[in-house]
Amino acid sequence: MLKAISFAVATVIIPFANYTHSQAIATTPTTYQISQNTAKSAKITYDRIGVGGIKLSMSEAQVRKILGKPIQVSNSFLGAVGKTRTLKYSGITVELGEGSKPGSYNVYQIKANGSNYATPDGVKIGDSQSKLIKTYGKIKPSKNGNVSLFNYSISNPSPTIFIFTVKNGKVTEIECLDVLS
Repeated sequence: MLKAISFAVATVIIPFANYTHSQAIATTPTTYQISQNTAKSAKITYDRIGVGGIKLSMSEAQVRKILGKPIQVSNSFLGAVGKTRTLKYSGITVELGEGSKPGSYNVYQIKANGSNYATPDGVKIGDSQSKLIKTYGKIKPSKNGNVSLFNYSISNPSPTIFIFTVKNGKVTEIECLDVLS
């Protein structure tokens, strides 16, 4: 059936498609320059990613042992992750995805906005932008008004996200995320 539909599309619709080829000729000489970010940026390894003693891929039992009983627990389903569980604490939210063993959840995202939670390297909410840069290296942040997002690259595995939100020169949020947890 699928072959019949594909054949019908190829024989009926494609001949009606109009294709025009026009050649563009560049008349302005162009020079290209390859630039490299020469700002010193610390090479951040996966084991340096975390907040408040919580690290990516950690089990739910480990999270509860470190942070205690959450204020709120909610379960949901995300197409890219599957079954998820959110553990909310004062100043930190931990997102977990169900692993291959049903009922077993592991951390794939951490968001902190409370000043009592620090990264393994000691950066916490309320710290200055200069401390952040001194700790993790100078990178060009994306900006939106007086809010800057410092998105640090992780050496391995990839893609992992480690973002610091800075407002008025102070760290206001720290986020860690395993995109393909």
